[in-house]
Amino acid sequence: MSGVLQRLWQKLWYNQPVRIQLLVAVCAINLLAALAASAVSILNTRTATRVEIESSLDVAQRFVAATVRDLAAQGRLDELREQLPRQLKHLRHVRILFIDPMGQFTELAPEASETGWMEPSEQAPGWFAALVRPRLEGRAVRVVTTESMNPIVIVGEPADEIAEAWNDFSALVLVWLALGAVILVILYVVLGRVLEPLANLSSGMANLEDGDYATRLPVPKVQELAVITNRFNTLASALDVAQEENSRLYRQLISVQESERREIANELHDEAGPCLFGITANASSIKTLTGQEGERATKEISMRVGEILSIVERLKQLNRGLIKRLRPGPLGEVRLSDLLEEQISNMQRSHPETEINAELGELAKSYGEQADLTIYRCLQEGITNAIRHGRAKHIFIDLKEEGPAAEGEGATLRLVLRDDGSGIAPGTPKGFGLTTMNERVLSLKGSCEIDSSRKGTTLRIAIPVSAGTAKPAQLAELVGGLT
Repeated sequence: MSGVLQRLWQKLWYNQPVRIQLLVAVCAINLLAALAASAVSILNTRTATRVEIESSLDVAQRFVAATVRDLAAQGRLDELREQLPRQLKHLRHVRILFIDPMGQFTELAPEASETGWMEPSEQAPGWFAALVRPRLEGRAVRVVTTESMNPIVIVGEPADEIAEAWNDFSALVLVWLALGAVILVILYVVLGRVLEPLANLSSGMANLEDGDYATRLPVPKVQELAVITNRFNTLASALDVAQEENSRLYRQLISVQESERREIANELHDEAGPCLFGITANASSIKTLTGQEGERATKEISMRVGEILSIVERLKQLNRGLIKRLRPGPLGEVRLSDLLEEQISNMQRSHPETEINAELGELAKSYGEQADLTIYRCLQEGITNAIRHGRAKHIFIDLKEEGPAAEGEGATLRLVLRDDGSGIAPGTPKGFGLTTMNERVLSLKGSCEIDSSRKGTTLRIAIPVSAGTAKPAQLAELVGGLT
């Protein structure tokens, strides 16, 4: 049962637009205020009616007594039934009854035709009359007696007062309904203008979800909504830039992959192809010479075998070079410092015109496959960029492990690479290598900073590590690394 009620409430309230919810809330508040005002008005009307009737009873009693004394003094008490209605024709809220010798009640005043009195049911609804009619608690009847005539009974009658109260109440209700309708119409229009930015924001979110990052929203005049709209436009701009950057990096990634594949294909064609052809030719020659005898044939066979061994050695070097380009071979098996020193030595041999000075502190054997590979690739990319783009003559490398800065924290592996090249021109977008380097470091919760000027470039990398505890992690490798 509770589930049905929840679904019904969801459909009737939460599924409605915000404008409708606000209008319903305003109507509910107005209705509660109207009910409270009506309750106060009814209580005040009951009190006023009771006071009015009691006052009218006192006045009517004095008038009747005075009229009876005057007529008695003049000896005209027999004219009481004719004189009393004329004297009290403007008196309200009371009925004058005369008790005849038979004990029957006869109404003397006021006359219905003169006062316009009628039953409450003819003027006001019964429920309203029941709410407003006061309880006089026995004081609604007054009796005037004399020695020479039967008693005159004065009875309080609030019918005309209730009718007046109903007229005022119904007029106020009509005015309240009219004003409420006008207020709802105004609120409907105003809320539509105020909530329009939210509708635009919803539409903009849908556009972003569909991949339209060029969406921009007009800034509304409402301060709070203007802040939200500005944040949306900033987010859309960031997503647009990120999408463009991703597209550019993807195109560059494809270009780098194709370039590496082309270089590998050229090396296989230019190196491996001739080597394999030489092996085939020498093997065929040896096969031919095996059928011959003599010292000359033996020398020829020995010479062909030597050439084959030389070619095989070249193939082995080519194979090792390709493997190292694709991935450092003994990663995790050889000490990290030895692997980095070998890398720096190979780079120095390949670029003798640039002096590379490296200072490697006391490092652990391994910080985990992912951390080791990140340091290896970042160092490779930093040296390559300094030589290829900065045309540096000197490169200084400082790599060390620093202890924890505070209790409970792990050690930090810091790499600083400085060069005296031409630096990075202002406004130059990051290439694929620098972007991938930054993503590698961020994936390890580290930091990567690049400071560049005309005097050179400084690369600072910090990676939190824990020697011996890092778990091996497989990291996607591009063909050719970050070159």
